[in-house]
Amino acid sequence: MVKVQLVYTTTCQYCPSAKKLFKDLQKQYKFEYEEIDAISPKGQELVGRFSIMAVPTIIVDDKVAFVGVPARDKAEAAVKGG
Repeated sequence: MVKVQLVYTTTCQYCPSAKKLFKDLQKQYKFEYEEIDAISPKGQELVGRFSIMAVPTIIVDDKVAFVGVPARDKAEAAVKGG
């Protein structure tokens, strides 16, 4: 199963759109989904491991797939494993 992690901050103006996109996709497709605050300990670990410089950053199966809000078709392909 595809694993999606969305790294966000509470002050980001684009993060709510990214969250909504992936929550909508969850209604159509089965994939693991987790939202992680960049300030949290887990978020800080991901920031360091992936050299995250901007949010939202979307990690798919332990690889940075998107920085910023992806186009719906590209996000859909990612969660479908394509």
